[in-house]
Amino acid sequence: MKLSVYSRISKSLTAMAVLLALAAVCRVAAESRPNVVVIFTDDHRWDAVGASRNSRIQTPNIDRLSENGLYLPNAFVTLSICAPSRAALLTGRYGTHNGVVDMQTDLVIEEGTLAQRLGEAGYETSVFGKWHLKATPERLGFDYASTFYGLVPYWDVEFKRQGTEIATSGFVDDATTEEAVRYLERKRAEQPFFVWYNSFAPHMDNQFAWPARAQTLDKYPKSNLPLPRTWEGELLGKPPYLSRSRPRLRALEYGYAEAESVLDHIQGYYASVTDMDSAVGKLMDYLRHSGLADDTYVILMGDNGWFNSEHGLTSKVLAYEESIRVPMIVAGPEVQKGVRDELVLNIDIMPTVLELAGLEASDALQGRSLVPIMKGEPVSGWREYIYYEAPFPQHGTQPHLAVRTKEWKYIATYDDSSLQALQFEELYHLESDPEEQHNLASDITLKRILFEMRAKLEEARGRYTNPDRLLDSGK
Repeated sequence: MKLSVYSRISKSLTAMAVLLALAAVCRVAAESRPNVVVIFTDDHRWDAVGASRNSRIQTPNIDRLSENGLYLPNAFVTLSICAPSRAALLTGRYGTHNGVVDMQTDLVIEEGTLAQRLGEAGYETSVFGKWHLKATPERLGFDYASTFYGLVPYWDVEFKRQGTEIATSGFVDDATTEEAVRYLERKRAEQPFFVWYNSFAPHMDNQFAWPARAQTLDKYPKSNLPLPRTWEGELLGKPPYLSRSRPRLRALEYGYAEAESVLDHIQGYYASVTDMDSAVGKLMDYLRHSGLADDTYVILMGDNGWFNSEHGLTSKVLAYEESIRVPMIVAGPEVQKGVRDELVLNIDIMPTVLELAGLEASDALQGRSLVPIMKGEPVSGWREYIYYEAPFPQHGTQPHLAVRTKEWKYIATYDDSSLQALQFEELYHLESDPEEQHNLASDITLKRILFEMRAKLEEARGRYTNPDRLLDSGK
């Protein structure tokens, strides 16, 4: 009898030891997985960081991140507008596949969002700052959220923290940083974390202005700011409808027929970028001083660009460089410092983060992991062009698609969202014409290039655009 009891006790102790060992292994595995912070800056065009060699913009904190990490100058978005760009990041898929093709449609979750995948793998997931998706953060997989929705003032913004409205004081992006740091100070230390930080600046505020700090505006005397070469907006070689479109008419409302009004806006935009940079710097300082930086990857990317009077336009959506090209920087363990010129997209963030976390990416993802590039490894078969998908009218634009290689860009504008009737074609040689002033689509000496770019667009459309979503939209 005693031996039987001792035997049972021994077996129980052995089982307990096994469970403790497994728990320890799981804990070590969790602790060994890196943290990830994704910083999504709003309406932040590619040349509004010091790393772009724009000597007039002052972004010391983002520049420090670039100096300690990898700068990707050829970064683009799949659709240049707030909600679709966020949906692309969270799903790794184009809008006609994830459902978010404008500011109203809801996200279609088929493979799980990035936050859901990470949460299932033991990550604590959180989001801070601007939220601009129809679904709630909780529904999309975030354990913790302190956000505000859409357009807000630059100062004293009301956040919703875990469902409870709270008042904040001061600059909106400083408040976002304070909320993120507050969370990080209280989170469970044994779990890896995923933080999605969404700035509001340099997006215009709810009064369609850039009310940056006065001392920051003083850093940008208008006498030192150049006018874009295309600010007068002749729109030569551009789709005829643009002359009466919202991006053009709104620019005229802003006074863009006069140089002084253009410079006022460029000054406000630059100052807002610098104020945002200061808030991002405070988050970076916390990660460094808390010791978290050594085990944390940071990915900074713009959600889309912004026209500061180029082609006489304002806003975004259109497939010109100022709209679709954004800054991108990655830093963290094993990231090879320097510059890589591969063409990268916002849909690449999800497969990248999944690989960093040791998770497999589904074949349904349309982006590609940047981890080999981050490690300084050569990559074979990387994309030779990016595909841009804007299939529905929004912000005053007509449906259009585009492909961009490192040398050429082709834009096709359509009569409607069936994308059947071609309305206008544009072809630009980016190496000799980076400002896209000269449409070469009618140049008979470039007919072969035009045919090749058309073929690339059709190939990309077949691969990335979901035709059923076009039909199902009813638009």
